[in-house]
Amino acid sequence: MNDDAVEKPEGQAARTERSDMRIPGGELVQREVIVLLVDLVESVRLMREHESYTIRRWTDFVRIVTTEILPRHRGVLIKNLGDGLMARFEAVPDAVHAAAEMHRTLAAQNAGIPEDRHLHLRAGINAAMAWSDGTDIYGTAVNLAARLATLAGPDETIASASAHEQLAAALAALANPGETIGNAAARDELTHGVDASCEDLGDCFLKHFDKPVRAYRVGPPSRQPSLTGLRDYGTPMEPCIAVVPFEARNINREHFDVGNLIADSVIWRLSKSTSLKVISRLSTSVFRGRARNARQVASYLGAHYVLSGGYIVDAGRLLVTAELAEARNNEIVWSGQLCGEVGDLLKPESELASRIAQAVHISVFDAEVEHILTQPLPTLESYSLLLGSIRMMHRSSKDEFLQTRKLLEELINRHNRIATPRAWLGNWFILRVTRGWSEDRTREAAEALGTTHAALDRDPSNALALATEGFVYCHLLKDLDTARKRCDQAVDVNPSHALGWLYRGTIHAFMGEGDAAVDATQRAMELSPLDPQRYYFESLGATARLSAHQYVNAERLARSSLALNRMHSSTWRALTIALVCQGRMDEARGALRNVLQLEPELTVEKYVARMPNGQLDTGRHWAHCLAEAGLPSGR
Repeated sequence: MNDDAVEKPEGQAARTERSDMRIPGGELVQREVIVLLVDLVESVRLMREHESYTIRRWTDFVRIVTTEILPRHRGVLIKNLGDGLMARFEAVPDAVHAAAEMHRTLAAQNAGIPEDRHLHLRAGINAAMAWSDGTDIYGTAVNLAARLATLAGPDETIASASAHEQLAAALAALANPGETIGNAAARDELTHGVDASCEDLGDCFLKHFDKPVRAYRVGPPSRQPSLTGLRDYGTPMEPCIAVVPFEARNINREHFDVGNLIADSVIWRLSKSTSLKVISRLSTSVFRGRARNARQVASYLGAHYVLSGGYIVDAGRLLVTAELAEARNNEIVWSGQLCGEVGDLLKPESELASRIAQAVHISVFDAEVEHILTQPLPTLESYSLLLGSIRMMHRSSKDEFLQTRKLLEELINRHNRIATPRAWLGNWFILRVTRGWSEDRTREAAEALGTTHAALDRDPSNALALATEGFVYCHLLKDLDTARKRCDQAVDVNPSHALGWLYRGTIHAFMGEGDAAVDATQRAMELSPLDPQRYYFESLGATARLSAHQYVNAERLARSSLALNRMHSSTWRALTIALVCQGRMDEARGALRNVLQLEPELTVEKYVARMPNGQLDTGRHWAHCLAEAGLPSGR
């Protein structure tokens, strides 16, 4: 069933309403209707591969529906949609039973038939006010039933909140301790073939609906369900984490406050992240020693992740066991044992707390990526889409990188007035070019600037959008003066914006302003100690140090970056240049081999054409170093 078939009734209703609410065939009136819309799964494939066979089976099924199933459940066929059916019912239980019988009928007919010829339905049920002329029905109620059907897996029925409410009320009216034999029989009939405890699928984002719609699965899930159970939505762009004071494993009252110190230090570091919201320890203290069920703790505090753990103190030495649990499913997403000194916790920059916070921060991003890769898009929380897309943008897989654009566009559709998703989409276009996955700089620049302009229309002081636009001018348009102005604006509106300083430092590096480049990139790294893309900060920091002729430091940062991500070709190029400038040619040639493994088509000529500073002294010097290491000229 295509969108035109689904949305045509709504359009007709709108046209009729403008014509005194009359259409040929009768007067148009508004009434409450129960709509069942069923859709044949994989109808396009079935018609393409087994056209005549599928048509015969479908027409036989439609005959059974119209002559047997609908009359049995007080239903009326409104229209045959080619690869779907729309019917109207007197009550929600009737629609539920009709859908269940349709599923059972096809399941019986599929027996003994090759699986690639099986017919399966997905069904949507809605109860709402709609327009009717006595023959047909029109309006949003119909469109919602069709959209709900798209959430169903094969052999599943999805109901709206209003339909679920009526079904639950019907069951409640028949389920009471003093029920009569007649009521018991009616209840058995009502629940026959239907799982009375419908599964709440949470709020789902549907095409053409501005707000998420609550959906319920009526009956058991199929073997290939499209959706899992309840998922809370909300609109935050950052997940919330609760850090519970750690629990002493050895009984010694004088060490009781060590658990509070650990929590305080980790909270302080996590609160510096712009990607997380952290709950105050004053709120989490009550759960000290009682944080074994993360879902319960999270429910009480409104958190998405819970960090807890224990510790042992012995002669000033500290052994800490920490675990991060995801509230969605009460599963551990990270755990670790760390050693340190009790006195370390009294330092402003506690190494132990930093290690815990870093591991937690990265694990949250990785958990959201896993969520994105395993869960259907309509059920994903907005913060999952944002954090997961930021993480996936920097992965080595091209497929995952390309998928990131869909995630950001979904986020933009959900939150059209928010600037941040559009700014990150601008970064996506930049990375597609710098990673060698697009040669059309003009097109990428136009699309990137379109997203940053749209972001700044919504929030003129958005530092991320300003910094991103600066990098567009730098990498895609090679306009370093405008690029620097945009990055200056970014750090002016938000002096703590790490990417603004990072991009500003990189532009200084390309322009040969080494000292300014080092200062800016160093500040960026200090402002983002927990950033999961630490390798990216260190890689651009290495570039800054090349510009300042600090080749030993450039090598150090490049190697540190490569330890986190060995698939970043520009870091290998920076390392190659740093080694050539130190006269270590054998090592430089080895580093260049890694460059060519990642970019086998790279030549000196292509490098110069690509780099924003290709025609400046710094760019020519770096290109000469790559040629010295053995990069082909390209001529």
